[in-house]
Amino acid sequence: MTSKKTTTAATPVDAAVTASKETLEQMTKIGQETAQKNLEQAVTMAKENVEKASQTVFKGYDQFNTLAQGNYDAVSKSFGIVSKGLEDVSKAWMAFTQSTVDSTVGFSKQVLAAKSLNEVVDMQNTFTKSAFDAFVAEGTKISEMSVKTASQAIEPLKARVDETVETLSRPLAA
Repeated sequence: MTSKKTTTAATPVDAAVTASKETLEQMTKIGQETAQKNLEQAVTMAKENVEKASQTVFKGYDQFNTLAQGNYDAVSKSFGIVSKGLEDVSKAWMAFTQSTVDSTVGFSKQVLAAKSLNEVVDMQNTFTKSAFDAFVAEGTKISEMSVKTASQAIEPLKARVDETVETLSRPLAA
């Protein structure tokens, strides 16, 4: 037996399957292209966001370094003022001590040259009063020097605190 080959024309079902297949392939291709574009956009956006965040972090780091350097400079300046002030106060005390020793030596010479006990008592009263007045005057002078030094030493620190608070209260520039 011989079978007869028949060529059949495409049936409507075959045409529909072929059309569906082509549509599905086109949709898959469009979906892949869209997914690829979306992925590229997402990667680009992520890179841009990371770059912006890095720039913000570096600006913050630079700002922190600038503040830290300024704070260091202010503390150094303040310590310099305190050191100079303490040096001046020490010199003033040394000068006062020297003048006190000199006046005490002078007083001792006067006492040795005194002719009577009443004269020694009068000299003692005068010396004690003048020594006390000198001590009060020098104490006041040194106290004023100390207050002036403290005020001058606090100024650079106060300025840095003000600047730091102002800087940190501003948002970081993008």
